[in-house]
Amino acid sequence: MAQLEIVDSGILYINPDPAHYHVFASHAHPLQLSATEFIATYQRGDGMYATNTNIALARSHDGGVTWNYEGFLYNKVGDDRPYSYHDGFLSQLRDGTLLVFTFRADRSVPDRPMFSPSGGLIPVETVLFVSRDGGHIWQGPQPFALPAGMVLTPACPIVELADGRWLATFDRWHTYDDDQVYQPLMLAFTSADQGRTWQNMTVMADGAADGKGFWHGKTIRLRDDRLFTLYWAADMTQPDRGPQNLPIHYTIADPAATDWPMPQLTTLPGQTNWPTQLPDGTLAAIYTLREAEQPGFLVALSEDGGQTWNLDHQVRLWDATGWTTIGLHAPDKYPRSHDTIAFGAPTLMTTLEGDLYASWWCTYASLTHIRWARLRRLK
Repeated sequence: MAQLEIVDSGILYINPDPAHYHVFASHAHPLQLSATEFIATYQRGDGMYATNTNIALARSHDGGVTWNYEGFLYNKVGDDRPYSYHDGFLSQLRDGTLLVFTFRADRSVPDRPMFSPSGGLIPVETVLFVSRDGGHIWQGPQPFALPAGMVLTPACPIVELADGRWLATFDRWHTYDDDQVYQPLMLAFTSADQGRTWQNMTVMADGAADGKGFWHGKTIRLRDDRLFTLYWAADMTQPDRGPQNLPIHYTIADPAATDWPMPQLTTLPGQTNWPTQLPDGTLAAIYTLREAEQPGFLVALSEDGGQTWNLDHQVRLWDATGWTTIGLHAPDKYPRSHDTIAFGAPTLMTTLEGDLYASWWCTYASLTHIRWARLRRLK
C-alpha cells in the first residue's frame, strides 16, 4: 500500500491584526488554475453564522504557498434585503469557466440564530456566481430555482458530467418553525443549459428506512466518468440524543447521475470529508475526526475504490486537541451542536503535478483561520 508524506504546509488566511478587528475565516475552496496560479474562495465574517458573513477571494502565484486577499466576491449592493453568504463551493469547467455555488441566508431578523433548537433553518436561497476570466470578474448572484417548500443548501461544488451537463447536490433541512426531528437526506439536480434551469430531481442518499442519515456528501467525477461520493453518516434511531455518528459511507453512481445506490460503510471513522483521485486511480480522502482522544484532520488512501482505507499509514495534518470548541457551552444536538465548533470542512484536490493539496479551517490561540498542506506519495 502506498504511503503519503507532508512536503509543505502553511496558512491560506489568518487575521493579520487581531488587536484591532475580529475575523472568523473558514470553509476554503482552493483550486489550481495553472502550474503557479491558485485561487480560493473562503467564508469570512465575525463568526460562522454572523450576519455579516460573505464569500472572500484569495489568490496565489507561487503554487499555493503564499496567498493574497483579493476582497469579497460580491459586495451585496444589489441585494433586496440583508443576507449573509455561506460556503462558496468553487469549481472549474472544462472550458475554464469558474463557478461558485453558494447559499445566502435572510438576516432580516438579525438576532435569530441560523438553526432553531429542532434543527430548522432560517430562510435561505441558493445562488450561483460565474467567472470567465480566472476569477477577476464575477457575474451573479444568479438565483437557483428549487421546488417550492423545500429547504436545501449546496453540499459540494458543481460537477460537470461527462456529457457536459451540470450536477448540483443538496442537503435537505426543515423550516425554522417546524418542530419535526431532523432527518437528513441528499438530493441531486442536473442542468443542460449551464445552470439557467434545473431538472431531474433525484434522491441520492436517504437512509431513513435503515435508521440512518446522510449529509454533506462530497461528489467527484472519476477518471472513468462514474460519480464517487463520501457521506457523513449517522444513526438516527435515538431522537432524544440526535444523530450519533457512524463511519463515513460511500457510493458510486453512473456517469449520467441517474442511479444512486444506497451508501455503504467504509473504514473511515470521520465526519466532514473530501475525496479526490490520484493519476493512477488510487483514491485519497481528507476527513474530520471529532470523537477521538486526538481529534483533527487526517488523509488516507484507498486502493479498492473507496470501500477500505489504509488507516495504518494515514497522515495527520492537524491536531485539534484542546481546540475543538469555541467558548464554554455547546448545544448537545446536531446541527445546533456545531454552533461553537472550532475546526472543520476540509478539502482535498489532486494538483497538476500529481500531488495532493489540502485545506481546512481551525482555531488556535483564539484565531479561527485557514491552513493548507501539500502531500506526496513516498517513492
